[in-house]
Amino acid sequence: MNLNQLYYFKKLSEIQHFTQAAKELYITQPSLSEAISSLEEEIGLELFHRQGRKIKLTKYGKVFYHYVCNSLSELEKGIECLKESSGIVGGIIDIGCIPTLCGNFLPNIINKYLNTVNSKTKFNIFTGMTLDVIAGIKSEKYDIGFCSILENEPSIEFIPILDQELVLVVNDKHPLAKEKIINLQDISDYPLITYRQSLPIGKTIMELLKPYDLHVSYDFDDEITIGGMVCSTNVAAITARTSFLLQFHKLKIIKLNTPNNTRTVYMAYNKNNYHSIAVKMFSDYMIKKSKSHKIRTAN
Repeated sequence: MNLNQLYYFKKLSEIQHFTQAAKELYITQPSLSEAISSLEEEIGLELFHRQGRKIKLTKYGKVFYHYVCNSLSELEKGIECLKESSGIVGGIIDIGCIPTLCGNFLPNIINKYLNTVNSKTKFNIFTGMTLDVIAGIKSEKYDIGFCSILENEPSIEFIPILDQELVLVVNDKHPLAKEKIINLQDISDYPLITYRQSLPIGKTIMELLKPYDLHVSYDFDDEITIGGMVCSTNVAAITARTSFLLQFHKLKIIKLNTPNNTRTVYMAYNKNNYHSIAVKMFSDYMIKKSKSHKIRTAN
C-alpha cells in the first residue's frame, strides 16, 4: 500500500467514475483500475461495487474512506507545519468566483498578495454562479469562494468583502441617456430588465424595487447579456457596475438616487473542512483588507 493508492482511492470515492477520476488525477484509466485492484487485493476486501466505469463504495469502502481522509488530512497538516517552520509556504488555492469579479477585482487582489505576502502561492480560479460556487465549496472542489450570501448554509462562513454599486443602464438613444442620477420612481414609464430572481443579486434587486410600480423582467444571468440587450433594444436595466459593462460603447450608466444602491459580495469557506496554511494566510489577508475598507467598493 502506498500514498498514491490512498489518494487515488479518495478521489475515486468522491467522483464515483473511473474515467473522470483518472482525468482529474492526470493518470490513465487502466492505471487507476490497476492501483485500486491492487489495494483491494492487499486489504482482502472489495471497496467498490463496479457498474461499468461507474462505481459505488461498499460498506467496507465507506469505513475505509473515513480513515483514509483523516490520515491524508493529518499528513498534509504535518507537511504544512514543516513548511511553515522552515519558512517555505507556497501551496495551491482553488477559488470559485462569480464572473463579475474576474475582470479586475480578483486579479488585482491576487497580484497584490503575491507581491506583498507570499509569492510562492499558486491560484486556480474557476468561475460560476453563486449556487455553483457554494456547491464547489461544500464538495471541497474549492477552498474559498467569492459570491453572494445564501441562506440556510450553516456549514459555510460568509465574510463581507466588497460592495458593488447597482446602477441603471440605457443605450445612448434612450430618453434617459442624458441623466447622471435618477430616482427609481422616475423610471416607471420605461420597460426594465435585470437578473433572474433565482440569483441572489436578482433577489436583492427585487427587494429594492418592491416599493415602486415598475414593469420589470427578471430574465438574465449576467452583465454581458444585460448590456447586450440594452444596447440593441430600448429597454433600461438595473445591474451591478462591473468591468463587463465597459465593452459596450453605446451604454450609458446612471447612478441610482437611493440609499440601498449596492449589493455585497462575500468570501465564503466551509467551516468544517481542513484548510492549509496557504488558504488560511490568504483568507486572513482578505479579511484584513476588508476591515481596512480598502476593497469595500468595486466598479
